Formats: sequence, structure tokens, C-alpha cells
Amino acid sequence: MNRSIDFWLIAVTAMLTVIGLVMVYSASAVVAAEHGDEMRFLTRQLIAVAGGLVLCGVTAFTPTGVLRRYRHGIYAACVLGLILTYIPGIQHKANGAARWIGFGSLHLQPSEFAKIAVLITMAHFLDRFRGKIGNWRVIATAAIIPVPVMFGTIFQPDFGTTAIIGGLAAIMLFVAGMRPHHMLAIGGVGSIGAVGLVMSAQYRMDRITSFTDPWASQQAEGYHTIQSWVAMHSGGLWGQGLGNSMAKLHFLPEPWTDYIAAVIAEELGLVRLGIVIILFGIFVWRGLVIARRARDAFGMFLAATLTAMIGFEAFFNLAVVMGMVPPKGLVLPFISYGSSAMLANLWAVGVLLSIAAEGNEEDVTVGWPLRGVFSTSGPRTATPHTVPGA
Repeated sequence: MNRSIDFWLIAVTAMLTVIGLVMVYSASAVVAAEHGDEMRFLTRQLIAVAGGLVLCGVTAFTPTGVLRRYRHGIYAACVLGLILTYIPGIQHKANGAARWIGFGSLHLQPSEFAKIAVLITMAHFLDRFRGKIGNWRVIATAAIIPVPVMFGTIFQPDFGTTAIIGGLAAIMLFVAGMRPHHMLAIGGVGSIGAVGLVMSAQYRMDRITSFTDPWASQQAEGYHTIQSWVAMHSGGLWGQGLGNSMAKLHFLPEPWTDYIAAVIAEELGLVRLGIVIILFGIFVWRGLVIARRARDAFGMFLAATLTAMIGFEAFFNLAVVMGMVPPKGLVLPFISYGSSAMLANLWAVGVLLSIAAEGNEEDVTVGWPLRGVFSTSGPRTATPHTVPGA
């Protein structure tokens, strides 16, 4: 077996993480000092990074077959974690949502890990029934896998994570070769469900209307977007200097979380924010290379979708900061403050490194959507499996 280390992926992850640590400290030190410890948020983020690196390292040296073997246990543990978010005394609430579990100052957000658990389980299933993705029973069975997790997140409430899980499941089906008419059917059902969920809650509708005209609600839902624009404009090309943001002091609530990119733009400027965007682009490139060289379809499906998870979360976070999409509480991977997100994202990197270590020189053959992207070699022999329900 060809085993290798993807140094590009390690390097770009390390650079993004270091940038994140610097900016978390810069964005939070003044506010944290008011509570007696300017290192408060940085210390917690360092602990999360340390834990994430251990998880990443262990996973990177663990064969992907182990993930497949224990997929049900990983999935069940994440579903149990989501159930615990509804139990008083164990759940932790913040900003009107109960998305965390834990005690004292230790909190974890199970949904961050549940996303990866869903992808591992789906990748195994689609690999087993590779070549049968055109059968509607296979598609229906695969589409059921993320449903328990989506139900666990939507009532927290966490519409964004629910949409992300559904979107990632659709991307994996696409990568696996789902037929166009099946894709349109699933996309139509998903769109109807998303619209219904948005219309079912007034605060979600308010976010949509504030996106179309932030100035109409400049003291409410449009406030963050406007202040983010002001911060980015103030930074110009080269920024006001590290630590010199005004938005983090008076205008952006908790700027070390979702809107940390606005602080980067104000302090370091558009040029350096562009460098951060390029680093995410390199991350996506390496993830797709790993997917293309994966040893089997399981690794290819999983690597491609984990890469999409990181890439799209970065895209949507930056798009929210720039006012390109409606506001949603998504962190900027590896950069925003958040222990659960950091642990989960570094776990995902560990999975990618494990897939890369087992990679082949030849590419994995896939279905019609990405045949020209991921496939150059001839078809491989797959173990036949019975279609569910057939």
C-alpha cells in the first residue's frame, strides 16, 4: 500500500490555525480584560487546538477501515449527544438556543461532530452499493441516514447546521453519481422543506428581509452586516494594524466568533484577508486531490464531502460578513473562536490525512457527474450487494 503524508494539507491547516489564534486574541483581549483575564478566550482556544491536534494525529494514523468498522458507534454517540442537548441540567443554552452539553465552563456542541458521523456512515453505504446509485431504493435509504441528526438539530433550534447536513448529504449523492432527475427531485423536496422552515419562524424571515435591505433594520437584524461593512471599509487594502480595530471595541458583539473576518479586514486589510481566502482555496485543492487519489470509493466520497464541508463553511461565513448571503451563525473554520468547531474540523483533517496515506497513484472511477474530475482509470471490480428493499 502506498502510504504518504500530505504536507500541503498539514501546512495550510497549520497556517489557518495560527492566524486564528492570533486573531482570536486580538479580537477578544480587550473585552476579556474587563473580566480580569485578557487571555481568557485565547487560552480556551489553545486547549481546543491541543485537543484537536491529538484527535487529528490519532485519526491520521488510524486506517480508514476502523472508521468503517465503528461507524454505527460514532453515529449513535453523536445522536445521543444531540438528545442530551434537550435534557435540563446537561444542556447549555446561549442566545436562545440549546446546542451544547456540558458542565461548568466545559461545553461541547454535538452537531459539529454529527456532521462528520453522517458523512462516514453515508460514504460506507454508498460504497457498498456502488454502481446502484441509479436505483431509487438506494437513494431513499441513503437519504434517510442524515434524517435523525437533522431532526436533532432543527429543534435546538439550529437551522443552519440542519441545512448544512442536508446539503452535504446531497453533495455526496452527487459525487456518487446520482442521476439528474433524482437530483432534481431531492433538490425540489429540500427546497420546499427549507422554505417551510424559514417561514415557520419570524426571526428567520427577519434575517431574509434584513439581507435584502440591512439599513431598514440597522438597529436590529441588519446591525451586524452594516458594522461589518464599516469595519472592512475602514481597513482598506493594508489595514489599521494588528490590534487597532474599532469595530471589535464598540460595534460588533463577540467579534472573535462569526464576524472575526471583519476584524481581520479592518486590522490587516483586504490584501491579507485575500491571503486567508487563498489558503482556504489551497485547502480545497488538496482535499480534492486526496479524493481523486483515494484507495477506494469510500475514501473518495468521504474526502470530497469533508472538503466541501470546510470549503462551503468558509465561503458562507465570509459571504455573511460581506453581506452576500443572509446572516447565519457559522464560524470561519480554524480561525473563529469555538472549541467544538475546532475539534471537529481538526478531526476532519485527520480523516483526510488518513485517506491520503492510503491513497493510490491511480484515480478512483466515479459516476457521471465528476467522471472528468475524479476518474482517469478504468472501472474496478466491486463486490455486488443487494439493493435495499429489492
